[in-house]
Amino acid sequence: MKTTGALLLTGAWGSGKTHHLKNRVFPLIETTTEFIPIIVSLYGETDKNNIAQKVIFEYFDKKGKDVHLSTGTIAKNIKNFSEAVPFLKKYVDLDKLIVGAGDNIFRFLPHGNLLICFDDLERMSEKIDINDFLGIVSDLVENKGCKVLLIANESEMKHGITFKEKTIEKTIHFIPKISSIFDSIISSYASSPFKDYLTSNKDFIILTLNPKTDDKDDQNELSKSFSNIRSLKFSIEHFKYPYLLLTKDGKEDSDLINQQLKSLWLFTLSISIEFRKPNNISFTDKKKLDEQATSFLDMDFGLDKTEKKDIIVEENLWSYSENFKRIYYNRLSEKFIFFPVVYDLITSGQEIPNEEFLIHLDESFNIKEGQINPAHQILNTFLHSGYWSYTDEDFRVALNDLLKYCESGKFEDIISYINACFYLLTFYEIIDVQKDDIIIKVEKGLDIFLPQTKLNYLIKSQLEIVQEDLNDPLLQKLILHIQQKIVKIEIYNALIEAEELEKLFANDLQLFIKEFLPANTNVRSPSTPLFHQFKKKTIDESVKKWQPKEIMDLASFLSIRYLETSYSDRLTKELIFLENIESAITIKGLTEKTLSNDVLKKNLLPRITKCKSILQSHISKNSK
Repeated sequence: MKTTGALLLTGAWGSGKTHHLKNRVFPLIETTTEFIPIIVSLYGETDKNNIAQKVIFEYFDKKGKDVHLSTGTIAKNIKNFSEAVPFLKKYVDLDKLIVGAGDNIFRFLPHGNLLICFDDLERMSEKIDINDFLGIVSDLVENKGCKVLLIANESEMKHGITFKEKTIEKTIHFIPKISSIFDSIISSYASSPFKDYLTSNKDFIILTLNPKTDDKDDQNELSKSFSNIRSLKFSIEHFKYPYLLLTKDGKEDSDLINQQLKSLWLFTLSISIEFRKPNNISFTDKKKLDEQATSFLDMDFGLDKTEKKDIIVEENLWSYSENFKRIYYNRLSEKFIFFPVVYDLITSGQEIPNEEFLIHLDESFNIKEGQINPAHQILNTFLHSGYWSYTDEDFRVALNDLLKYCESGKFEDIISYINACFYLLTFYEIIDVQKDDIIIKVEKGLDIFLPQTKLNYLIKSQLEIVQEDLNDPLLQKLILHIQQKIVKIEIYNALIEAEELEKLFANDLQLFIKEFLPANTNVRSPSTPLFHQFKKKTIDESVKKWQPKEIMDLASFLSIRYLETSYSDRLTKELIFLENIESAITIKGLTEKTLSNDVLKKNLLPRITKCKSILQSHISKNSK
């Protein structure tokens, strides 16, 4: 097509504009026309002369095939270079080239059959006036007879393109096909089982990359992210690590392994995209993603569940993780599972510990002895495949089995009991069981399950998320039952735990302190008061045996527990524990000249005074 101005190719960053030109368009131009296409990047360029020289050298590379030139080489060895590459004398006076002004250097080019592509227009330094540069482009097109293509992400240009209509004849919007991008990426991998997996599961992967959602802003953002070649390459490359660990025994063909791989892919994709965004998740800031869980509220199966809003409007601690789950998982009706070691791989490059990875994977999929817990197998079908996938008779059987598993305490997490109860209450007429009776049976199963599980703040956090969005009074009643049961269990567990900790405090102070340090693998709620249950006699006897290092460690621990935390207001019951330590030190006495007494006097006692002051201030506030 004959043109009288430059063309502008615009598209999102990372969408593959340059890759498409170099690998698809340029070969086509070179084989079907006499045009010579060259491309130069304007990224960070601050001087028009540099740009002009880059164009010349790129042209030389095209003409000289394997001859690669640089400004420094030509400037230092102009005479030797012109003798070594005599054919260039036909095209250019090299002496004038090096010292010429940017605008003039272009006149040495054979213009009639040259296509110059200027890439990264929006990243050109502001030291070059955009209008001056466009003036050079106009001169190349109108007076030199060149074809010019500008490549940019126009939406990222701060001030836009002034007088665009005078220089640019037509704007082409680059909208890549996700399928083509995916094919292009996997073509770079050598033949391997991993490449075979990507190829055979292309339909599913492309489905996860479909940005369609009810919210236009979300859809636009997803479209940019999913069409970014760099992000997709990043995701695929990181997915390869868990893939290799999971399939190293050659069990890729099993339904379970395929299900796990799909979940791992979706997690890797979503975390990779979010991690590459500025000021977002990081290795140390998970934004509560590790505390999320999937409930029936996340699934859009057309059931009258609640008046829950799809879009999180009010910002709170859970906003990010809720929106993350909605955008990446709920739209696909997929269960969100957080994989800690994969998260660490993506955000910090940490190697995946094989055994830890496989154990967590089995727990996440409720696997025992290589088989998925049948209770969860049925619930997963309801949640993800859709309850309508059953025949009438099979659905009745599945509902009765679901009720049986609930009543016998076979589910392995609280959210699953709530999810199962929702479906049982929705279809109670099919199994001819009254709603109140369903609640009684589910509560019975929970009473079996809860004492056997290790309760922690993650479980309670997930329960809070679900509770906020439930309007059904029977489900609210069920959650109230769970909360009351948890309180009773926690009181009992706290008594048992306090007894065990009191023994440690009495016999091994350093081991006692280690129980509460971050390196400890036990997940306990740090805001649960425990030490107020220690007997005064135990504290009196323990203080007598303390050595200097133990005393310093205790002082540091008290600072962590009461001074450097946001939850000390929940530990006011432990004021008596601090007072008893003070009293024990007084009883022991500090008159003897020992290092231990010196550390007690100068380090521990002042620290106790500060901690007491904090707790007393909380007590005063609460009493007002």
